[in-house]
Amino acid sequence: MNMLVIYIAGRKAFGVASVRFELLLSTILFLSREGMRNALLRVNVSSSSNSSPRSRLNKRPLEQEQRIINAALIPIAAGMAMAGCLYWMYASRSAQSPESLSNKSAPYYRLSLIVYIVAAWVELCVEPLFVLSRAHVLFKLQAKCEGIAVSCRCAAVVATLLLGHYFTIAEADNNPLRLLAFAAGQMAYAVAIVAAFVRYMASELDYPIWMCYMPRKIARSDAGLENSYIGRSLGSLAATFVGQSLIKHFLTQGDSMVMAKFATTDEMGIFAFVSNYGSIPARVIFLPLEEASRAVFSKTAAAVNSQDLAKRPAADDKANARDARQVLTVLGKLQLLLGAILTVFGTLYSPILASLARQTDAAVGQALAAYCLYLPLMGLNGFLEAFVHSVASRSQLVRINTWMVGFTVVYMMLAVYVLHRLGLGSAGIIFANMLNMGLRIIYCRVFISAWFARLGIAGPQLSAMLPHPAVIGTCLGSGAVIVAISAAFSHLQNSTVFQLLMLALGGALGTAVLFSIWLYEQPFIRSVRRLRSGNLGSIKTS
Repeated sequence: MNMLVIYIAGRKAFGVASVRFELLLSTILFLSREGMRNALLRVNVSSSSNSSPRSRLNKRPLEQEQRIINAALIPIAAGMAMAGCLYWMYASRSAQSPESLSNKSAPYYRLSLIVYIVAAWVELCVEPLFVLSRAHVLFKLQAKCEGIAVSCRCAAVVATLLLGHYFTIAEADNNPLRLLAFAAGQMAYAVAIVAAFVRYMASELDYPIWMCYMPRKIARSDAGLENSYIGRSLGSLAATFVGQSLIKHFLTQGDSMVMAKFATTDEMGIFAFVSNYGSIPARVIFLPLEEASRAVFSKTAAAVNSQDLAKRPAADDKANARDARQVLTVLGKLQLLLGAILTVFGTLYSPILASLARQTDAAVGQALAAYCLYLPLMGLNGFLEAFVHSVASRSQLVRINTWMVGFTVVYMMLAVYVLHRLGLGSAGIIFANMLNMGLRIIYCRVFISAWFARLGIAGPQLSAMLPHPAVIGTCLGSGAVIVAISAAFSHLQNSTVFQLLMLALGGALGTAVLFSIWLYEQPFIRSVRRLRSGNLGSIKTS
């Protein structure tokens, strides 16, 4: 779908929508609702089962449900205020950028901006229904509504782009509706997800849907005040989570903030293209591993903490710590193996993949190659931070967040320098991100070593994570063959037939690498299988 959208809309429009507009959207949505959503996870709807049956007879929400509804209405109001402020900031920034408001370079920019902001607020209107569905564990309903909304967004984007292309018979970068198409898609998503939740939640609730949008005071003994709307404890908890969401948003959107401020639309387009396609391994491989490792660490390593050391025998602590060490070693070796494959094949085949995607600029291939080097660091950092956050105490988490904010500030300063001063474009942003990940990995490594030392046992060793020498040799040999053939036939690099033959060669060499892993890493493969099944016993990496 992204390939079709980039082809019809053009890379620059895709970059503006993916960087500036998505940053605007995520800022409104994330800061408005994330803290409240996390706080409402602590509200147990089942505790309202002892409430008076009168509320059911009168078709009204139970007390805990009403607390959820009252709290979920706050993001709607907060989002409206935030949307107005952000529109003023974006509009004033755009007024100084002819690249944004020029009819020739970005038609309907201001209109698209307004539509995006309105769509964000419309999407916030689903909050009462969303949090109620989560409180009642209606995950299938949520997935169904999300699927409907995503389908509507894709259809609206493509239909609007085709409409502009049909009436103008223009090239992609000259389609007058190219920015408006992304705004229309986001509006379609917002309207569809609200409509879907209204449709399906109507059959799940015992009271009319409109009551989910009516605040009502409730008298709760644990609220701290009589006739309160959400209660003092929930309000305090929500405020804490809002503060955490501010930090998290800053950490996750740092690159988009830099790009939106200092990058050209072409650099945004390259960055958006690379991050969308280059992050496929991260979404498919690394993210599930990180989530799985977080669950495993919560059951094993998190059992060992400073508060429990006096209550359990030291032998139990060390056994749990050894399980955690084995899991870290297995995941570390898995990341190094995936990283070796991505480093060899990803960097060498980036120009060919970019060319087949109709992105012939050298800058695209360079940025894609840099992203392949960045992915192993992202994966390694993912499971290390999963472990750290699973075992760290509250005071340690505060200190960790402080360090992470400091690393992000360093990254943003370096990113501005390489982008604005050195003119390295998207590849420079990715290299700055690599430094950020490297600093975070070093910090996690120091924390993990100290955590194991406190228990009197050795932490995970890098030597145990390294792949078998034969596997490393196969990867290096494959890279040497690819480089030699590419150099020998450099005059044919722009030929489609040659590119297809190179892809076939890469497939054969990749198969050889996988065969060497199967041949020499059998203990490691068995350990991964045991880890997936939840059996932590007898895990070995070599």
